[in-house]
Amino acid sequence: MIRPLGQYVPRRPHRLNGPFVAMMLNGLHDFHRGRVFVLEVGAGRGEGKLPLRQRLTDDGWSGLLIEPHPANFAALEALHAESDRVAVLNLGISDVSANLPLHALTDEGAGRNRRLPPHRASLIRDRIAAPDADVEAVEVPFLRMDAVLGELGIDSAALVVINAGGHEEQVLRSFDIARLDPSLLLLDITPDTLAETNAVAILTEAQLLPFRIGNWLVGLAPDRLAVPLEEILTFFRRGIGAGDAAEEAEE
Repeated sequence: MIRPLGQYVPRRPHRLNGPFVAMMLNGLHDFHRGRVFVLEVGAGRGEGKLPLRQRLTDDGWSGLLIEPHPANFAALEALHAESDRVAVLNLGISDVSANLPLHALTDEGAGRNRRLPPHRASLIRDRIAAPDADVEAVEVPFLRMDAVLGELGIDSAALVVINAGGHEEQVLRSFDIARLDPSLLLLDITPDTLAETNAVAILTEAQLLPFRIGNWLVGLAPDRLAVPLEEILTFFRRGIGAGDAAEEAEE
């Protein structure tokens, strides 16, 4: 049961991302006794915002990782080439099946725009770079998620991660979330947008509790993840002798 504790407003909200996600992944691991199957859309090169590589290589997790951009997929495939628990697919996921143009920086464009993420890809060109930057498009096959899952015989996933470069709502609409029954769903979606509002409605309809944690919109299945209290207290530095002094030391 979720019990409201009141609103906590941290001084530096961005610092919550990593620790809170790590707590949720720990809770997921414990609830499923280490038998966690991951379904990730937009896996990139396998070295992204989530610490999934260690879970897949060292903690015994398994999964299906999907990445549409050919260069990113090549790196992802090489990263998990020796694994017998991880499958990778080079395609996009949407609510329609079609060949669509996927935009990304060229190597020259990445070299001239070093502040931009070099391996980012999106169906929306403006999400990649300014109009004068060197961006190239490659045509990629996109399928509905329910078609992919049906073909592979996948009917459940403990963790679903979606990072689709602005196409997250369409990915959500391409499969039956409730039937897949994830304990945790993480969606990298821009806050305070119509897409986020629609995604919250989709998660709620699937009986997932929606939360916003930093960059992530989280869908949490009720009564699934039990995060140890000591993890929370340690993160917030509320042990004897820690308190404000430890936080000030971080300044």
